[in-house]
Amino acid sequence: MKDNHEDALWYWSKEAENAPYMPTFQVRDTESSHGRYAAQTKFIRGIDLVRFHGHACDGLFRGMYAMSQALGVLFPDGIIDRTNLRFLSRNSSCLGDVGAYLTGGRVRFGTQDVRNRPGVWYIVQNMSTGQTVEVVEGEGFFPKGIMDLESRISTLTESEKIQAVSQLKQMQDDWLRMHLFPYRPDDHYPVREIPFTWEAVPYENKGTRTDILYKNVPMGGE
Repeated sequence: MKDNHEDALWYWSKEAENAPYMPTFQVRDTESSHGRYAAQTKFIRGIDLVRFHGHACDGLFRGMYAMSQALGVLFPDGIIDRTNLRFLSRNSSCLGDVGAYLTGGRVRFGTQDVRNRPGVWYIVQNMSTGQTVEVVEGEGFFPKGIMDLESRISTLTESEKIQAVSQLKQMQDDWLRMHLFPYRPDDHYPVREIPFTWEAVPYENKGTRTDILYKNVPMGGE
């Protein structure tokens, strides 16, 4: 069945599509549930993250820009190994989804965790080497007026929320168009290497990620 909405890509935007520094991520994964590294890589673009997360929003794009900086330091060759990373972020639906999609980290495997720390930031660690980086959005980059309205919506009456929700989305979209999309990620998302000891994720139902256990098994003769 033809989906006209899919054809129109109503959930994407020309501003995002034409943003000159919108990150693209080249990733390496395994080839099966118990398989080796795949011989080829794949590319993840902004629209892929929108499909995963559910919508295009300031938090999603800010997370993408921040994560592009962190992963650029951990993988200077540009190929991100999604079998070998774990990360921390604020408990934000946007930031957590960006981090999980781009790193492969998940709470159920003990490779994703959150901290009660405000703002847009990530701590990302290469599990094999222990190399760890921290990226933090520049102070004052995201406007206080938007944050205040985000916090205030829950206190409004139902009729007041109708206008406030629309106003908030417009403010967020305007900010993306004028202040994020035209600029390079390194303008506002500085990254640094840090010493860091990963703490076990306090989740009782953690399992084993079987699709990476045998990633280094060499090819045998056919």
